[in-house]
Amino acid sequence: MKKFAAAIVGLTAAFSMAACGSVESNDTATTGANDATTAATSGETAGKWEAPEGLSGSIDYYSANPQGLTDALVEAFQERTGVTVNVFAGTTGEITAKITAEEANPQADVVYLASWNAAAKQGESDALEAYAPENIADANPKWNADDESFHGRDGSALAIVANTDVVSDVPSDWEELADEKYKDLVIMPDPRESGTAADLLAAMVAEWGEDKTWELFDKLFDNGMIVQGANGPALDMVTSGSKGIVFGGVDYSAYSARDKGEPLEIVIPSSGTTVTPRPVMIMKSTDNMDAAKAFVDFMFSEEAQEISASKNMIPANKNVEPKNGPALSDIKQISDDWKAISSESKNIREVFAERYL
Repeated sequence: MKKFAAAIVGLTAAFSMAACGSVESNDTATTGANDATTAATSGETAGKWEAPEGLSGSIDYYSANPQGLTDALVEAFQERTGVTVNVFAGTTGEITAKITAEEANPQADVVYLASWNAAAKQGESDALEAYAPENIADANPKWNADDESFHGRDGSALAIVANTDVVSDVPSDWEELADEKYKDLVIMPDPRESGTAADLLAAMVAEWGEDKTWELFDKLFDNGMIVQGANGPALDMVTSGSKGIVFGGVDYSAYSARDKGEPLEIVIPSSGTTVTPRPVMIMKSTDNMDAAKAFVDFMFSEEAQEISASKNMIPANKNVEPKNGPALSDIKQISDDWKAISSESKNIREVFAERYL
């Protein structure tokens, strides 16, 4: 009954999400389907992942990541293993709410979120299977939960994203956005809707302290910065020219838009930013543990990491270079202590909203 119900949910979600993809991204399902072959070909350079024998049945996969990335990973895994992957695509908030609603009858087997803090909360509920994926030794060790209950398999850097048709002098750091010449030109994703925006705020508070962080935001709001929607809507305002700069735009969406011809410049701030790991996890309640573990093994293979790179994500694997932008090791981070960031994240949205919204 679980798999029958999940298949219906997965098919419904796939159809409903196909037109827009995850709200975390501008990467559409159509793009993912068209690029899956290309991505798999790029994976051939690293060597094809070899599936274990004897896999069968299906798994239910909840993904809060770009639709094109989700499609490409699923297509490659299904082709290699014969396992059916039923997809539910949504935001991190939608997925965690769905998991909570299904507590009495769990449906998800593998979950891939866009927020470390959300993964940590799942870990606290004792719902996750401890598992060290194949190839994890080549991944960023700071993106692994201490108890092996989840692992960041790729990430996204938050950047200053400027429309060069609107802004002629692109700033190099956060503080510069408080300058008079950027008055009323800056938009920021709403931390209540964007987990990455909340992570950036939390990292600033954790590393810089509240006084310095709120002083920066006081200046930005005094200069006319607005907050609206999640990452996609904020970037859309800039690509349309309604605003000139996104404060904390996700890099992969901006690179994808630029690759499609939008006049965007993507800047990693000189004082540092966050690179939010996007964790994958196995639910203890899975009724197909072998296939769930194999899917996670595949996701950490160099082949699957190449697929992530082809979708403008920052791979966890140190041997795989990003398609656009700097490698993880070349990005100055405000903080990469995700325990501290998660601790600050617990009430950061409420404090921010009370002060500014």
